[in-house]
Amino acid sequence: MKVSAADRIAGIVAVLIGLLSLSEAWKLYAYRIALFNGDHVFPFIVGLGLVLFGMMLSIRGDRISQGTANDRSEVKVSHLIYVIPVVLLLYVALIDWSGYLIATFIASIILFHLIGKFRWYWSIGGSLILTAALYFIFVEWLNTPLPSGSWL
Repeated sequence: MKVSAADRIAGIVAVLIGLLSLSEAWKLYAYRIALFNGDHVFPFIVGLGLVLFGMMLSIRGDRISQGTANDRSEVKVSHLIYVIPVVLLLYVALIDWSGYLIATFIASIILFHLIGKFRWYWSIGGSLILTAALYFIFVEWLNTPLPSGSWL
């Protein structure tokens, strides 16, 4: 199977960004606490992943044949490309007024339903779990202040 030019370009761009991330990890390595502790670890992991998968993409390409693409799924995907940023912008606008808990709950219900294609009751359950888990991690455990809302 022939690798498309778009796959080659995307792979090369990923490799270049990965190399940039690896160079930043190398600069931060001098300030390390230990080998696997410090500011250098995350840029190293991200850079290594980008280099490896970028090389794989530029050499092997996307292995999905063009004949199997479903026109109906492409319409749904293109629909999501526009709907998801709108949901996130509404989340940003809503979070100051309604607070973290309500805004996150509503936005995650919609995103679970759209992206995950879950039924509404699974989306609501997953949103409850996600909102509660993030609240306990950031507010209770890390003592990070989150917006409480102006109407409460």
